[in-house]
Amino acid sequence: MASPNIFLDAPIPGQSLTGEPGGYPWENPPQYVTLADAVGFYTDKLDDPEAILQLLDALERDIPILTIVNTFTKASLMYGYHTVDVGFLVTPILVEMIKTIAELNDVSYIVSFEDQAKDSSVSPRVLKKIMDDMKANIKANPDVVVKEARKGLMSRGEE
Repeated sequence: MASPNIFLDAPIPGQSLTGEPGGYPWENPPQYVTLADAVGFYTDKLDDPEAILQLLDALERDIPILTIVNTFTKASLMYGYHTVDVGFLVTPILVEMIKTIAELNDVSYIVSFEDQAKDSSVSPRVLKKIMDDMKANIKANPDVVVKEARKGLMSRGEE
């Protein structure tokens, strides 16, 4: 059974609404209001050699660029560096900056998860060639018996 002290140590519902107004960074005016200021802020951050190494390491681990950029902008929003709308506007610029950094360092990259799914799919031409090869292999080896799988709700599977 749970101890009654656990319930007494929990915050009271609505307690977060009683804090000092402006106590959090996102409750204050942002540091960078214009898109140019935000781009300058991110350019300074991405100019650090250690940051570039960490960025390239993330790209080599197949983390999509859009995931990295969304992490940057959401963290900056949380710290009060810029507003949500500036974050949306700076996103495509950051994607292009990171693509350029990756290309200059000969690191392959994935822009988004959708691009990764497209890259991992098999083209219909390759799939047709595989099917034709399998049919030719079956015709060449008629001794191989292929059991047809049982279908249905009550089938017991392999016997």
